[in-house]
Amino acid sequence: MHPSISLLLKLAAAITSGAAAMLTILRVRQDDTISSFRREIHAVAAPMLSPAPPSILIVGVRGHGKSSFLNTACCTLANEYGPLLLRAESRPPGGEAGETKRIVYASVDAGGEQNSDEEVTLAMVEKGIGLETTKEDMEAAVAGLEGVDCVVVVIRCSGATKERSLVIRKLPEIATPVRERGLHLIVVLTHKKSIRTTRQAEELQREVAFKARTDCVYFIENYTYSKSSNLRYPAPIKNDFDTHFTMLTVIRQCLEFAKLYRSQSGNIHHKHEKDHASIAARPQHKVAAGQ
Repeated sequence: MHPSISLLLKLAAAITSGAAAMLTILRVRQDDTISSFRREIHAVAAPMLSPAPPSILIVGVRGHGKSSFLNTACCTLANEYGPLLLRAESRPPGGEAGETKRIVYASVDAGGEQNSDEEVTLAMVEKGIGLETTKEDMEAAVAGLEGVDCVVVVIRCSGATKERSLVIRKLPEIATPVRERGLHLIVVLTHKKSIRTTRQAEELQREVAFKARTDCVYFIENYTYSKSSNLRYPAPIKNDFDTHFTMLTVIRQCLEFAKLYRSQSGNIHHKHEKDHASIAARPQHKVAAGQ
């Protein structure tokens, strides 16, 4: 005996309701995860505001996603919804890439915590480099930016393979001056969706990690506006869990590196002061001892 049509419709409705309920639970759990991660970043960054907010230097070749990374970071940290706010825009063609520099302060949403009245911000310093950048150029660029606590190098996965290979080959010249100043390096590979296979992603990640001498290599799909978007009436962006989670992971790692760098710098500064005080006291000690 064949089941009736009404029974099949009831079964289909039950399956649909169950699937909808599961999706709702998944979405709520994802929102809770992101909110918890954001509160953790707020708690870690709050004690680091003095004497200056944590500062992250974002470097990369024009067109590889520095501005999009900065915009995505601000959107994610501030828990924004609706149209994407463009704090930074790509530089128009022409001119020297190394001349570009932009500082944006990203607010961190506390998520209703008790200390939510305390405003926590992170300084995002965007600086462009060219394909012709040398180690000496990078040394001068890093030396001219006081207060930087961590460096993020942005490389585009999609586009011309030759240009991407050139940037990857430049990574040792970028990484060496950064490490010589005691800073830590993170590499972010943008346009994640252009990577077709897991094997391709693993090979690219290994190559970048080897050249930059770091295990901190992340893939991300930044929030952007397409060329066909109406900037006068922008459409709301759809917040993506993977993008949010990866961005917060990168920022959290930057804060850990910033704490480590400030701790080491403070210890070195304290040691120098102690050595100077010891040297200054030595002649007095000799006179007192009759030497």
